Amino acid sequence: MRHTEVYFTERDAPMAIKKTIMTLSKCCAALSLIVASVCVANTQKTQLSITGNTHQLTTFTSPVGEEYSYQQFIDNYKIPGLSFAVIDDYKVIYTNFAGVKDTKSKQKIDQFTAFSTASIAKPVTATIAAMLAEQGKLDLDTPVSNYLKRWVLPSSVFESSKNLSIRQLLSHTAGMSQGGYADFHLGDDIPTLIDVLEGKKLPRYKRPISMLFAPDTDWQYSGGGYVIVQVAIEDITGKPLQALAQKMLFDPLGMKNTTMYQNGDKQFLTNVAKVHDRQQQVIRDGIPICPQIAPSGLWSTPQDMAKFTIEYQKALAGKVTSVISTFVARTTTDIHTLKKIGGWSPGWMRFEAKGNLEWFSHGGSNTGTGGHIMSTMQGGKGIMVFMNATTEHRNPAIDAFIDSTIKKMKWARVISATAKPPKHQIEKMLGRYLSQFDQIVTITLSKSGNDLIYEDPLLNKKGVKMHYQGSGMFAVDNNPNQISVVMNPLSNKYFLVLNNVGSGLTERAMRKLEKDEQLPFEVAKHADFISTLKAYKAWKKNYPDSKFLSANAINNAGYNALGNKDYQVAITLFRVYSHLYPDDANAFDSLAEAYMLFGDTVNAIANYEQSLQLNPQNANAEKMIHTLKKQ
Repeated sequence: MRHTEVYFTERDAPMAIKKTIMTLSKCCAALSLIVASVCVANTQKTQLSITGNTHQLTTFTSPVGEEYSYQQFIDNYKIPGLSFAVIDDYKVIYTNFAGVKDTKSKQKIDQFTAFSTASIAKPVTATIAAMLAEQGKLDLDTPVSNYLKRWVLPSSVFESSKNLSIRQLLSHTAGMSQGGYADFHLGDDIPTLIDVLEGKKLPRYKRPISMLFAPDTDWQYSGGGYVIVQVAIEDITGKPLQALAQKMLFDPLGMKNTTMYQNGDKQFLTNVAKVHDRQQQVIRDGIPICPQIAPSGLWSTPQDMAKFTIEYQKALAGKVTSVISTFVARTTTDIHTLKKIGGWSPGWMRFEAKGNLEWFSHGGSNTGTGGHIMSTMQGGKGIMVFMNATTEHRNPAIDAFIDSTIKKMKWARVISATAKPPKHQIEKMLGRYLSQFDQIVTITLSKSGNDLIYEDPLLNKKGVKMHYQGSGMFAVDNNPNQISVVMNPLSNKYFLVLNNVGSGLTERAMRKLEKDEQLPFEVAKHADFISTLKAYKAWKKNYPDSKFLSANAINNAGYNALGNKDYQVAITLFRVYSHLYPDDANAFDSLAEAYMLFGDTVNAIANYEQSLQLNPQNANAEKMIHTLKKQ
């Protein structure tokens, strides 16, 4: 049974990448649109805040250049409802919406409809922390334990854990566990903040939050780290975070349709978009409750989030602001780390460079709802978009929407080479690199042989041109960092290095693979089960923390093979999965499916029965056994 893993997801699934990150984090997918007669008239009333010519934004442009109304756009992507705002020159120039709040009542989305924004709560929390620091009520670099009254940081084997700071927690470099949390609804036994940190009443976690690595030595997305920040802020001020957000940000900025209060609170909003599953059906009562407010408890509209980010942009530009100061804006957008993801500040994603622009941004992904907000560090441009759909439909739609908007607004900058790279420099760059997300990044020659092409499956599936900047450095389209390749003198191995020009930070990010080196899942393409299992065990010995070894990674590799109709390869990978994880019912469910598609009914039934034995609630296995035995 396939499970999709998504990065920067607070509630859909444990982390696993992009935009990653969107997506860090989004799973980009090629657009498949139904070719129909083009209708460019939107089916709903458009709400405009016009400053100049915005007619180009009244339709969506597909990657192949076809124009669609926004209703057609969401229909094609299986999105119940959409709302967005576009910013240019520090003003909202266009807003629009389409679809319904929920597919049951069919109430229409309007400009005041708020969405559960999921992790977009994080930059709001970070902003409040920075404002309190500006007021002298806390220090972002002082040990957070100095501010905690209701709860004590767990002991750790890492000596530096004693100095764990709010800045590190906000930047996801604190090493804390608990990446994201499951949804709750009215009537559920909802945990308190302290319950969360102690691992109580959580469907996804059974243990207290813990430290996985020494602070600032790595990067790992942690909603739990933000919960610690919330406890610290509330203990310092004596006020709940949702009340502070209302007083310090939402009311002063005129964000009338934004709240951190939850369903059941008297202050909660009434005009909200409900969450939907992959069949576009409302999930339970449609309104998720997030007791972990700091990482994921925000409800808002694109127009309100535009007010928030425009205030940021004005502060960054040194313009007059009334709420967010230049100190706060700089503190929360200055890049703290390049580790693993390529750029993160205390509150914002800083690894996005769509259109070769420098963005501060954040994605949000709760079950059945989410969005993305992104604004430029200079020039006052921005895109705010929310959709009440499941991740597999929403993330590709958001990616396509952002690309369409940047293209229509003609925002993209052209990067040029400043010199011709020496032949030895080209030869040194060519090859395959293993990213810290266990993805293969490749640098190859173009068909003409004149250019280097950089391909990162998380950021650019098609590959983008590299532009030589001199001194061994290359700029890459839609990448915020210049890259180079250097040898680690300790290992005599080459590494791809990220170089962030603005911050001066560098990071040895990816090991260059040897010419004949194969990754475990690649072995399966030409070897039998025994050889593939040996490859996985050898990889585990050399790289025990590798994500290639996770159940989800092996399962996904198997389903990629199934998608290509490489049934023998899929069977090999699922056999490895079931061997390494013999108590995982899903391993045998996946193996059974592969055997079934291959036409081996006997082994399909046997493995479905094994899956059902491990998990008696596996309705899929029960159904398939019944179906196969009737054949």
